[in-house]
Amino acid sequence: MSGNARRRAVFFDLDDTLYDQLEPFRTALRVFGPAIRRISEENLYRRFRHHSDALWEPYCAGRLPLDAMRVERIRRALAEFGVEAEEGDCRKFQEAYQEGQYRIRLHPGAEACLGELEAAGCLLGVVTNGPGPHQARKLEALGIERFIPRTRWFISGEIGIAKPDPALFAHVNMVTGTRPETSVLVGDSPVNDVEGAAGAGWRTVWFNARGSAAEPRPAADLTADGFTDLARRILGLLAQPRPERE
Repeated sequence: MSGNARRRAVFFDLDDTLYDQLEPFRTALRVFGPAIRRISEENLYRRFRHHSDALWEPYCAGRLPLDAMRVERIRRALAEFGVEAEEGDCRKFQEAYQEGQYRIRLHPGAEACLGELEAAGCLLGVVTNGPGPHQARKLEALGIERFIPRTRWFISGEIGIAKPDPALFAHVNMVTGTRPETSVLVGDSPVNDVEGAAGAGWRTVWFNARGSAAEPRPAADLTADGFTDLARRILGLLAQPRPERE
């Protein structure tokens, strides 16, 4: 049995969990000029994320190229607000959005939370959906290697399995030598993060910084709107006994 088998393990989603994805999105919207002046950036972002999630499955299945998926998600989101965006502008938006994601910073309190969990002896990692090089560059921009080595960056595009598939979480446990009963995932997506991790027997923290009303089913073990006091709450959750799965 691995020395990590009884070790407490806390894994984090990347996008809109470790950093605020709205920041690079808001900056990239300048491409569309006055046409979107009256649209709420946050409401547009929510629809953008909705279409991104909806198009993720056909992309993963090989039915939709990555470049086309990225153009289509912003085109569809803008169309809901009555803006018919040209493909060229959608591509310029994607270029600006991607570059902005390489200049991101950790959410307030995230660094302290990671430090507290590390000091408490927890094994830390990242579980994220997306292309390998793109997600890795974002993690590098955040300086996450101070707490989480590259060997514990689990990126769907590199593994060939994506959240919410429980097989991805089982893969993480296998590679790290940890067990589902002592593993926690912190993430913002009710489906990809909470439902997926719970289906693999992990405990879950729904990171709901945007105050979404779409609560996960099954319910998360904890809900957080930020990183303040989160380490203490996670350690308390892990201190509660839970029957091991066969």
